[in-house]
Amino acid sequence: TKAFLWRAASESLATNLNLHKRKVVESPLCPICSRHPESVAHALWTCSVAQDVWSMSSRRIQKLCMQDGSFKEILMPMLDQLSPLELIEIAVTAKAVWNRRKSWLFKQHFHPSIQVSKQILSELNDLGTWLENSEKRIKVQVPHITQWSAPPLEFFKANWDAAIDKGNSILGIGVIIKDSDGYIIASLCSTIPLTPDPFLGEAVAALRATSLCAELGLHQFILEEDSLGVVKAVQQGKESWISTGMVI
Repeated sequence: TKAFLWRAASESLATNLNLHKRKVVESPLCPICSRHPESVAHALWTCSVAQDVWSMSSRRIQKLCMQDGSFKEILMPMLDQLSPLELIEIAVTAKAVWNRRKSWLFKQHFHPSIQVSKQILSELNDLGTWLENSEKRIKVQVPHITQWSAPPLEFFKANWDAAIDKGNSILGIGVIIKDSDGYIIASLCSTIPLTPDPFLGEAVAALRATSLCAELGLHQFILEEDSLGVVKAVQQGKESWISTGMVI
């Protein structure tokens, strides 16, 4: 798996784009979606079919921003943001996505995303990583949840979270607003029909948190969440016409 990840980061996989550059194949397009040139980043990460698999991964991985660039450029921020256990899951998942692509290309057999996800969990269990470190993994996450910091005096803080039911295409949203003393001012739980895109789901949840503050007449408030991709996109304020960009 380490060797595979190294090959992917060095753009050494036999994608259609790489083979097209060497004049081995006629078309550089992805053999699965047939819509975009098949770079390593597209094959393993940004292709909608690949994202179906990633949407079933751990919550923190689901919340990673679908950024552009080479696979190495996508991978590098993960080294700082994710735990060693989650990085192992990244490697195993990327390899599973690539193996499904090869199965379709050479055997015309396409494994459903749920089947690929089960294979990934099985491999993680076989490695002894998932079960042996599950308790440690929970202990790592708990401080992150409980370390709430109060906003400045006369400000409010809105925290939100989102969860996707991929099978039913439903987004669950939770919002809680507290004042500078830590008292709960308002909370909200709701569900809406939505395409199962984790990053889009986080963006919609952020929008709902903002609109709830507006409905309550709160003009001085801070938005806080652990989805770094959404937070950075909001801070940058760049114009974007993709679905997530329109929401942000």
